[in-house]
Amino acid sequence: MAFAEVRVEITQAEGAPSGVVWEVDARDGTSAQPEWEPELTRAAVEGATIGLQAIADMGLDVSARTIHITWVGMNVVDTEATAVRAAACAATADAFGLLDRFELSGDAQGWRCEPRRR
Repeated sequence: MAFAEVRVEITQAEGAPSGVVWEVDARDGTSAQPEWEPELTRAAVEGATIGLQAIADMGLDVSARTIHITWVGMNVVDTEATAVRAAACAATADAFGLLDRFELSGDAQGWRCEPRRR
């Protein structure tokens, strides 16, 4: 079961809703692309959304923050959606400087990125 790598950037604009947007250059053949790997690109957006919600649930203000997915790397042969979802969640947590408050794990059911239990 292969893992994945996701890169994100955060922007903040007053009055804008928080959320996640796909901003991978369509010409970047090194990244997953919606037309080639729709399940994996959906998983990246879901993972970043999960991470953003977990950060909000920790009490941090994420209003007006947008997560921009800028690159998704994986092995097309054996990377599954759970790996991309977990990598996007971890990248989001890392972008906020909170990766140490999350735990990445994998087993027969797939990969997960979750807030650490206290």
